[in-house]
Amino acid sequence: MKRFLICMALALTAGLASAQDLNNLGLALNTVADSSHFFYYVNYYPKLGQWDIKKARAKEYGYFSEYTLEGKFERIWLLSPHDAIIKKNGKYALFNLDTKKFTTKYDYTDVRFTFGTSETKPVALYSKTKDYEGWDLWRLLDTDGKRTLEPVRTEPTDSFRYVASNCIKLFKDGKESLISDKGETIVPFEYAHVGLYVPYDGVTLIDVQNAEGRYGLARVMGDGTIREMAPCEFDSVNISRWPCLLETGGKYAIVYDKDGSRTDLIFDSVDWYPQGMIVRIGDKFGFQKWGKLRLAVEYDSMGIVPSTETKNKKAIAAEKEDGSYLYDTNAKLLSFTPNEPEEPEEPADTLAAPADTVVAPVDSLDVLFD
Repeated sequence: MKRFLICMALALTAGLASAQDLNNLGLALNTVADSSHFFYYVNYYPKLGQWDIKKARAKEYGYFSEYTLEGKFERIWLLSPHDAIIKKNGKYALFNLDTKKFTTKYDYTDVRFTFGTSETKPVALYSKTKDYEGWDLWRLLDTDGKRTLEPVRTEPTDSFRYVASNCIKLFKDGKESLISDKGETIVPFEYAHVGLYVPYDGVTLIDVQNAEGRYGLARVMGDGTIREMAPCEFDSVNISRWPCLLETGGKYAIVYDKDGSRTDLIFDSVDWYPQGMIVRIGDKFGFQKWGKLRLAVEYDSMGIVPSTETKNKKAIAAEKEDGSYLYDTNAKLLSFTPNEPEEPEEPADTLAAPADTVVAPVDSLDVLFD
């Protein structure tokens, strides 16, 4: 179960970005502060070619100032109140601000990182030795009061991206993979694209894409393997909500359980509500809930409305030719109001007297015999 939850969708809101090269983008910090009102900052002396790190605290908190690190370094980047990257002789190392000791040796030839919170900035260091070539991924977090110092080693990859603080996406030869922060493979290099990693109903779903650009749906199993729930034959997959949707050619199907059971690809639109789904085929509407069509697709209109007659304060209002229906969100009829029959129109009165069109004739005889 823990493996299912390692990439909670909420973690995506941390604004994590693609890995960036520190040498080209100054995305690290020049100053960081901790909860004890100490702050660290980096100094650079151009004439000496020297960088250092100082630790200080303002007078109102008890004045303090000392050097945390001095020396002729090519560059220093602060990552958090605990960690920094030091560059020397073209190579990189991690430095611990708390212990004033190096976390790693100067064995790394490249550094990349992605954004994190003020307490963590995940870092990757590139290593190439006779025994290993690839990225060491460091998750610089406090875990139960202890710093996480052991790196996760990946197989050689073209690039990587943190999709959460403890879930990493790898890129290689046009395919993508997901690994955990413990180096466990979640999704192997099978797909051209691996999308969101979302827990639903006790399982974890992923939208995937093949080399032809077709989308499918996969499920992460308890042993970390992948089971395909819907093959890569759809135009799009929407797993932002559950039940989730498959779409092809403007038609939708609903996947409604953790085993991949789904409706036919028949709906022209699907409007998702917490209470269920209003579906449309042509110009008729129905109500779908957890895989069952609770209200047939035969209504001229349908919507979720406020109601004082239900416990959840919501109801389904629907219209047909014979009248207006009100259902609770389990499709139980609450009320029906029939349409009033139309009264026949009275016929027009056609017996009215015609207008007087009689015109006196011209007395032409008087004219002729005048």
